[in-house]
Amino acid sequence: MNKKYDFLISGAGLVGALTALQLAKHGHSCCLIEKNNLLKSTTLKNYAPLSLNYRSFLILKKFGLWDQVEKYAYPIKKLNLKSFSSLNRLSLESADIGLNNLGYVVDRRSLLSTFLDALTQSSKADIIENNHIKDIEIESSRDNYIISKIESGKTIRSSYLIVSDGIDSRIKNILNIESEIIDYSQSSYIYNAKADFEENTAIQIFNKHGIFAAIPYEKDYLSIVLSLHKKFEEKYFNDSKPNEDAIKTIFKKYIKNISSFEFVSKYSLITSRANSIIKDNILLLGNSSQLLHPVGAQGFNLALRNLETLLNCIQVDSDFSNVSDLINSDRKTAFSNVDYATNIFASELLLSKIITFTTYKLVKSSPALKTKFLEKILGLEGYPYLSIGTK
Repeated sequence: MNKKYDFLISGAGLVGALTALQLAKHGHSCCLIEKNNLLKSTTLKNYAPLSLNYRSFLILKKFGLWDQVEKYAYPIKKLNLKSFSSLNRLSLESADIGLNNLGYVVDRRSLLSTFLDALTQSSKADIIENNHIKDIEIESSRDNYIISKIESGKTIRSSYLIVSDGIDSRIKNILNIESEIIDYSQSSYIYNAKADFEENTAIQIFNKHGIFAAIPYEKDYLSIVLSLHKKFEEKYFNDSKPNEDAIKTIFKKYIKNISSFEFVSKYSLITSRANSIIKDNILLLGNSSQLLHPVGAQGFNLALRNLETLLNCIQVDSDFSNVSDLINSDRKTAFSNVDYATNIFASELLLSKIITFTTYKLVKSSPALKTKFLEKILGLEGYPYLSIGTK
């Protein structure tokens, strides 16, 4: 393959597809390579929930994609938090921060289709399916092209390589980039169900059994996410079937008449955080960079912010010179939020319960602290979201 690209993007998931699309929109020639067949990817009938916070809404709006995404987006206006006891309850509303919504819930497959449909219309982007990068070399010349050898035997030359091929990234191994592995000894289960609940309201509950979330996605339907400590899994499952009574008990203060459980997915909560995200002109994005605990839905929202940072830096510097520090700063903040939620809000230790109670009480008593708390969990710290405008 003789064609040279500005960017080669490995992995056509949500992050890879959106990265290729936005780089192409900025006038960069791109090649997106994917190991699977995009046209014949498996389609599941069940809704696959993905939470977009308000910052992500602004980014997608900035990228010119929101008009399409809005067609299937369900707005979240309120978040109810509960940690162990009724003393530790907190309700956060979009009005508390001067917004119409805290965020939205979308089906991740619909979102990917939106990105890929837009990408196929770009004259600046090529897509290679059923292929992957086997090896990488840096060309010893003034231009320092990256030479990527792919499975088909061909080579692709590019100025930059964006790695978005997942937690088990082949390229990350080629580059000898190590990751911090965190095993929470939990399994995450996602079910969809029919129920009666307060519209536009998401729920997050912490107790000794794990972390529980209920995320509505349309009228009368919601997704239930169970991040269970493995020693308590038997309490919630009988012969791999959900114990509906146990699940109903968890959400009884917020949700009524839960029925029609439908399985969506299950996976072990073993997460990773790459120790470095840039090597030469190669950048890790998305799950290749970090795979996070689902609490607070930090993962894709962080990846969107990282992409926004990348695009801003390229416009100013035309290289990766400032990308690493800026992205790493945002990563550390997101990691801190996840660690606080899993180590403090979800901990049985007395000290953790005292800290949680104090945090909730302070936030409830102070509008200014409530705003700061919301800005932190929505990724809006230092971001001029009100000057950009609400929808």
